[in-house]
Amino acid sequence: MDKGLLGTITKVFKPQVPLWACELTAKHIIIAGVNSRRTQVAQKWMSSLPTGDGIGAMQSFIRDVLNQVEFRGSEIVLVVPDETARIAFVTAESLSKNTEEQESFIRWKLKKTIPFDVDTAQIAFSVLGPHRNGSGTDLLVALSPRSAVEEYEKTFDAMDIHAGMILPSTLAALNLVTAPVGDALFLKIGPDSMTTTIFQNRRVQFYRRVTDVSAYDAVYPTVMYYQDKLGGQRLDHIYVCGYDTDLRYSLDEIQQKLGVTPQRIDPKGIDDIFKPSLGAVHLKAEATV
Repeated sequence: MDKGLLGTITKVFKPQVPLWACELTAKHIIIAGVNSRRTQVAQKWMSSLPTGDGIGAMQSFIRDVLNQVEFRGSEIVLVVPDETARIAFVTAESLSKNTEEQESFIRWKLKKTIPFDVDTAQIAFSVLGPHRNGSGTDLLVALSPRSAVEEYEKTFDAMDIHAGMILPSTLAALNLVTAPVGDALFLKIGPDSMTTTIFQNRRVQFYRRVTDVSAYDAVYPTVMYYQDKLGGQRLDHIYVCGYDTDLRYSLDEIQQKLGVTPQRIDPKGIDDIFKPSLGAVHLKAEATV
């Protein structure tokens, strides 16, 4: 997992990820593109969304933005709000090696716990490895209602652009984090919610999304779960990616109360608002801005 904490998580683990990504938040459209070797940021752009309603107006606005950044091609990665997807952990006592059978098992396993139609949901998953107690195999799963995904797809289909991948914002941003040895927490601060993700020895163990709380109040329950349920002792790293322009107070409070200095994720020379899009297109760790 040397290419990020999650590696590549897609439905069929596509070998080629598009070179351009577009993130749509409740407030912004964010575009990022990289060169063919994914070692340089070729273009980045951020703009507030228009206030007008209607899908036609949105398509026209997105088309204008793509023209301004000189987007070329027919495929793009779409980075969607974290609230669009449900992240779940599934344990299989005996996991099939067949991808379709794995997917069928996941849908069956989650059918009673996900509040939308799992049979038609867009699904992505990654096999994490043996369960902590040695019995079974753990999987990380991301699901979105098919209707929500189709709304994004149709917006770009009308511009003859195919959504080659669709990723929740946190999973996209995690591709920029080099997997550490030890225990780590990743805090993603978005415009409408915050997510916390726990990793132990380079493996994801827990994910949580909350709204309308401070950064520390988002982190603290996750740290309690890490200690009480995952047997954690002390976090070695806290990584942060935040859309807020001033995170100093929030990060100071976390450092003071938890005794761990939060680290902004690379690349350091670029605003955090672009990092989910750059992670979505797999910008390499040695990349230049």
